[in-house]
Order: sequence, then C-alpha cells, then structure tokens
Amino acid sequence: MSPPLPSPLRLVSIGTTLLAAFLVLGSWIDLLEGFSSVDTSEVRRAVEQQGPFFSRLYGEEALVFVEAFASSLEARQSTLGDMRSLRMLVLFGLCISATALFMLGWRLMLMAPSSRPRIVRMLSKTALACAIFRTLDGAQAAALARRTGAAFDLAAAFKTQLPQNMETTLSFFSIAWTFFVVALLFWGWRYFQAPKTLALLEKNVPSSSSPPLG
Repeated sequence: MSPPLPSPLRLVSIGTTLLAAFLVLGSWIDLLEGFSSVDTSEVRRAVEQQGPFFSRLYGEEALVFVEAFASSLEARQSTLGDMRSLRMLVLFGLCISATALFMLGWRLMLMAPSSRPRIVRMLSKTALACAIFRTLDGAQAAALARRTGAAFDLAAAFKTQLPQNMETTLSFFSIAWTFFVVALLFWGWRYFQAPKTLALLEKNVPSSSSPPLG
C-alpha cells in the first residue's frame, strides 16, 4: 500500500475529488435536461394537484402562481432550445474534464510516491480546463436563470402574495454559485502547480539507494 500523502495535500486532494464528483453529477443532470423537453401542460396539472397547499401560501393568487411557474418553464425551454448545440458542447467538455479531475484526484491518493509529482502536474492542468468549462457553463446557466425569472415576474406582476424580482434573485444565485465553484478550481490549479506543493511531494519520495548492510 502506498504511503499516505502529506496532510495538507491529502485534504486538498479529497476536496478536489469531491468537487469533481459534484461537477460530473451536475453536468449529467444538465445534459439530461438538454436532451429532454418539458411538457408544461403536465407540469401545470401536477402543480394544480397541489392546489390546497398553494392556496395556503398564496390564497386567491394560487392559480396565478401556477401560470407563472408554467410560463417560467416555457421560457427556460425556449432559451435552452436557442443555445442547445453550444450548451451540449460545453456540458460534454465539463463532464469529460471533471471526470478526469476526479480520476486524477483519486489516483493521487493511491499511486506510488514516485508517480505523484506527475499526477499533480496533470491535476493542475485539468483543474484549469474544468474552470474554463465551468465558467462557460455558468454564463449559459445565468442566461437561463434570467429568462426563467423574467417570465415568472411578467406573469406574476403586481400580485402581492407571489415572489417578486425572481429575475434578479435567480441570476444572482446562479452567478454567485458559478463564481464560488470557479474560484475553487482556479485555487486548485494554482495550488497543484505551486513549487511548494511539488517540493512537498519530492520530500516524500523514498530514496532509491540501497540500505547499508550491517
């Protein structure tokens, strides 16, 4: 069994592996959305079945909420259709790079010390590729969020019980989440290529000289 990584690098490697797994899962969910289409009439019927619950929340405006929700889904599907080809390309790139990041992070904890410096250099490049694809994905996700929220706001305008400014709210959370994830990936890119990180690994490579006979 390979000796464990130094504590700081082990923690970063575990965090990188978990982040990569999350990115793979998220990109697959978005890919499934891109390949599928939402039947808003089915969604409207499903939401209407929850009428008593929404009536407690929104009172007489519950039906308006159903219409606003359906309108927001229609706007999202329309926007997704306009960018479908480019969105699929970006999501495939993110999925492939995130999968590679996951595998490299896992291998770093299992491989022999002599091969770890090479894996760390590959991790740095892969983290940068993930950051680029996640930035593009975030820009597309922000556009989807903006159109979705704008459609909801238009349908729910001047309704006091319904959420307001959904366009601003959804756009803010989409951009903030993208910034957070991309910042982590850029930090990983810088960390894995830092001379201190490589020096820390080289110190843990066992000497190839034979032990003295005694």
